[in-house]
Amino acid sequence: MNFDGPKDRNIRIAPSFAGGLDMPARNDMTRHLLRGLRCAVARGVGLVLVWLALMLASPAAWAQGQAPATGATPDSANDAIDASIAAEDAPLPPKDQKLMHWNDYAGENFTFHFGYNFMYDVVGYEQDTGSTAQWGDLNGASKWRDVRFLASGKFPKSKRLIEWKVGYMHDAINNKWLWRESGIILGVPEIWGALFIGRTKLGVSMIKHMSGASIMGLERAEIEDMIIPIQNDGIRWMGYLPKQHLIWNVGYFNETLFHKWLYPFMDQQYAARLIWLPLHSEKDGKVLHLATNLKYGNPKDGKTQLKAKPEASTAPYFLDTGVFPAVHEKVIGPEVWYRDNSMLYGGAYYFVRTEAPEGNHKFQGGDIWASWLMTGEVRKYNTRGGLFDFVYPKSSFFKGGPGAFEASIHATYTNVNSELLQGGKFWRVTPTLAWYPSYEFRVTIGYGYGVLDRFGISGRTQFFQGRIQFML
Repeated sequence: MNFDGPKDRNIRIAPSFAGGLDMPARNDMTRHLLRGLRCAVARGVGLVLVWLALMLASPAAWAQGQAPATGATPDSANDAIDASIAAEDAPLPPKDQKLMHWNDYAGENFTFHFGYNFMYDVVGYEQDTGSTAQWGDLNGASKWRDVRFLASGKFPKSKRLIEWKVGYMHDAINNKWLWRESGIILGVPEIWGALFIGRTKLGVSMIKHMSGASIMGLERAEIEDMIIPIQNDGIRWMGYLPKQHLIWNVGYFNETLFHKWLYPFMDQQYAARLIWLPLHSEKDGKVLHLATNLKYGNPKDGKTQLKAKPEASTAPYFLDTGVFPAVHEKVIGPEVWYRDNSMLYGGAYYFVRTEAPEGNHKFQGGDIWASWLMTGEVRKYNTRGGLFDFVYPKSSFFKGGPGAFEASIHATYTNVNSELLQGGKFWRVTPTLAWYPSYEFRVTIGYGYGVLDRFGISGRTQFFQGRIQFML
């Protein structure tokens, strides 16, 4: 493999402050990458030190111990629903695992929780001649991937679960602030579950349903970002029949009510995820999750566009069909997950069909995950949402332990070519290593190798990625 770059080329490093910094390219790839990302790494280290100082300055950081993940097991249906809603956007750890408590209030009549989630990304690239022909030189960069603030509360005296939540975030990819998951959750045991009314997730796709802060690697599959909006305005029914081993998420969403469309810009959507659990034993640590994802949507103005970045927040959209006519969009996707204690395997594959008088189109794609929590933690499976929870370390770094370590590998494939639409065909393999000093803090590094066939060219790109994440 040739790591020597052109000698007369300048590499433009773009840290989060405006303007960037021009630096000469080096022939040696290692020096080139380290020098190119020096500013970003320095900022990341500074953020880590500030965070550690805050943690160590808190008496709770030393006074509170860490319990095994099994301590998070809910004792009632309402607690399970609450845990499911939390797992979609924010952690809900056992009280004895929290390093800070100032952000929670538990009164006789109501509770209040404040949280946040910050992600800072560092990305570097190495391209072959095909990739350079497709995109020019991709420059190493760093940026805030996600900044969000969360609040929620419940009413303990209510006989029926009533919970509210509000989320507000800065979408760094599109450079705008927007409302995240916000609404009211009502426990409705008469129909075996709960209703979420407001802005929420479709409930389709295990990985898309999980919080982006809790997934095993760095990013979701391209096909999921193209066809499954992260936030939608409507109503979602979450149900569970324990004896029948059945879980479901069923929803109706209408973006025309508030005229606040989010990509991929659908007027109405009907979505469902139907799950069967032939094996579910927290005692033995084994779960077998078999599901079908279904979605039917009506694109805004009778047109749509499938586009996605290559699992790197600073990259351009490697896959893009451009805008084309589509009156309806239909999605079906089988999904399989298997957990054996600290080992987790699974994935999904999606078949997409768009329909319009001008012509119909078919697309497809999916992914496979494998994850190992090397320090023995187990991701809890939540039966009210049909999703895996955050990682809660057995032994906190702030109590002299190692924290938790997770090794994973993620393989994705997406094909959005259909007749005259040439959005591209892309696959990528990404091993990652994550360290959780405590549940509030995560550092992830990853290497990706991807191949894009588009513009009549096959281009190969290597991705060198890192992320620092803070949660509360």
